[in-house]
Amino acid sequence: MGEDSKPSTPGPVHHVIVVGFHHKKGCQVEFSYPPLIPNGSVDSTECPTGWKYLPTLALPDGSHNYDKDTVFFHLPGLNHPNETVFGISCFRQIPVEKLKNRTSDITRGTVQKAVCVLSSVPLYGHIQVKMELITHAYFDEGDFTKVCLLEDTYHHLNSCLDQIEDLHQAPQLFVGLSARDLILALRHKALLLYKLLLLDKKILFFQSPVQPLCSTILSLLSLHPGMIEKGLYESACIRASRPMSPVPNFSDSSKLSCEDKNVNREVATDNMDDKTINGNGEGDMPLDVKEESSTPVPSELNGNSEDATKICNGMLSRDASSVDLASEVNVQNTLAAIAQIDAQNCGLPLPIFTNGYLCLPYLSLPYMDVLTDPNIRGYVVGATNVLFKQKKNLADVIIELETGIIESSDLELRRAGHLSTEDLRFGEYLVRHVSDMRGDYLDGVGWEGGDDWVRAQFHAYTLSLLRTSLLPEGSKEIEQFNKWYVAALHESSSYKQWLANPQAQNITSEVNPGHPFAGQLSVQDMKLRLAHTMQTTEGGRKLNQAMVSTGRVVATTGRAVGGAISQAKGALSNWWSNLTTVSVAVDSTVEEGIDVIDVSNIAP
Repeated sequence: MGEDSKPSTPGPVHHVIVVGFHHKKGCQVEFSYPPLIPNGSVDSTECPTGWKYLPTLALPDGSHNYDKDTVFFHLPGLNHPNETVFGISCFRQIPVEKLKNRTSDITRGTVQKAVCVLSSVPLYGHIQVKMELITHAYFDEGDFTKVCLLEDTYHHLNSCLDQIEDLHQAPQLFVGLSARDLILALRHKALLLYKLLLLDKKILFFQSPVQPLCSTILSLLSLHPGMIEKGLYESACIRASRPMSPVPNFSDSSKLSCEDKNVNREVATDNMDDKTINGNGEGDMPLDVKEESSTPVPSELNGNSEDATKICNGMLSRDASSVDLASEVNVQNTLAAIAQIDAQNCGLPLPIFTNGYLCLPYLSLPYMDVLTDPNIRGYVVGATNVLFKQKKNLADVIIELETGIIESSDLELRRAGHLSTEDLRFGEYLVRHVSDMRGDYLDGVGWEGGDDWVRAQFHAYTLSLLRTSLLPEGSKEIEQFNKWYVAALHESSSYKQWLANPQAQNITSEVNPGHPFAGQLSVQDMKLRLAHTMQTTEGGRKLNQAMVSTGRVVATTGRAVGGAISQAKGALSNWWSNLTTVSVAVDSTVEEGIDVIDVSNIAP
């Protein structure tokens, strides 16, 4: 960050900042160490031009409704158009009576401030844990003019992080991003969101307070192999079509070539590996999340990728045996063997958040107009202000995490988001193992069902999906992932870049094509499909509501219930017909609408 005034030995942490709410001026920087402006003062309220609205990110919309909260946000780098700065902000609000030194600018009954860290590495939860303690101590002091603690924090954080051998591959990156909690909250719906994030769409997540919103988005991203470690370093890079105060303005002459970009990133991120690629997909659902995994990866996932692919070829056979009858051990071994293949050699993570596709876990209102810039291809954005939802055509999909409702008016997107029978089996497999291993996990023992285990399963799923996507159109294996989804995947920018990497294709091709959970239909499949239909269609949702309502509600909604039953029956009938005929029609569930999806009452 060229606009910083930093000590002689810069570390991963660029600044420690205090943002406060002024009764006349609104949110503003009150302290920064080192100063945000070169040769400036630590108590200057001025922000660099490209970070004009930084205070609104650190002190989020609606923060006055909570005593404390945490925000994770991304900023475009000030010095290079291909650099992202990661922000972690801990907010607190206390009564003024607790202050020992009440300055003249404090005129209200409460005081709101946030202590924020700007870092070159996405160490969200790891820094949050430390900063919550620092923020608590800073407020307990009762005198906000005493900033020695914050200066010491800057030096201490950099000293601690410098001792980590490989910061960009360290397990500390996943602190606070619990894949396990995500599965427990969303069940098989987590797979829908996982796939949705891979299709270059405009996706808006909405929830308040902001911490579960940010944690959910980032935990979902952590399921994508290599995404947290390598895939977010251009996630806030914006080259606007016109000068805009919320973002830095880079001239064409400042645009870096691919070679220069890699060199600069290597310096900025302490010899981070070169750019790689990630998987792609789609869906439509909600979620929630938290926490880290300290469970070690088992030895069978640390072997060499050549041996792993040979094992995969032998295990992932496309026979017609039902998953109910197939050996659970065989399925587990297959997934473990595929997950053993090195992700980077297969071109993972896919370069999703590049070339104008953004990931902004939290975005404040002053930044909303940035999203409408024609140079922005799409984004994954988190917001707490209702105006984001009301802005027409701002998003292809709106996901309300608190209510579990997802809205989309795009028929093609709803088609692509339809989970296949094999996908539902995979989702059920995840839910069962995460739930069954709850006791062992809480006792601190066991690998299966933990965060690392869940991510390994998605690693295997992604490689199977990519391998299958290389098959000719019309191949039966493509149907196992939903042919409309695979067609949408083929159109995404990150997938096209992956296709341009022949080495990644060659290694991925060593995995047998097809879904790991392919097999004949069973009664359990029918139960899964029925439960899924009841929770992901408007008709099913109405029926569920009516069944738990009082007699008064039932009496006044008889027609709606009757229509819902017919719709649910029709969806199941069409699904069964699709499975038993050669020509597969569009499921009525998809045709009639997943435009409003309620997953808040997913059946166990």
